[in-house]
Amino acid sequence: MAASLLSRRTALFFGFTKLNSFLPAAVQQIANYNPRPLWLNIKSPYIPNKESEKTPEWQKTEKYERKLFGRYGSASGVDPAKLWPSQARLEELMAEEKEWHPPIEVMLENIAARQREKEQKRMQ
Repeated sequence: MAASLLSRRTALFFGFTKLNSFLPAAVQQIANYNPRPLWLNIKSPYIPNKESEKTPEWQKTEKYERKLFGRYGSASGVDPAKLWPSQARLEELMAEEKEWHPPIEVMLENIAARQREKEQKRMQ
């Protein structure tokens, strides 16, 4: 088996093999591959004018500014400090998270309380 592999390898190096007729087509196919162009216009990005009346409202939002900064970075002209939530919004998010995703200890306490209630109903 090793001899057959060795002979195939040497045949590939010297160019006489059954695949010899196939290889130029594969190389030609690879050489003619052109990837799709990048959609982002990095040289001159579109930054909407917020003062213009023609600019749609959704392009004036903070969400769109975060999107622009994510795409173009500092070239977008967006202040990175504005991308973070305000203190009030942060407290709001934390309260929402506590309500919808309580810690494991609280969940275990709730389960234990439910089991106690079921046991009390059975006893009565």
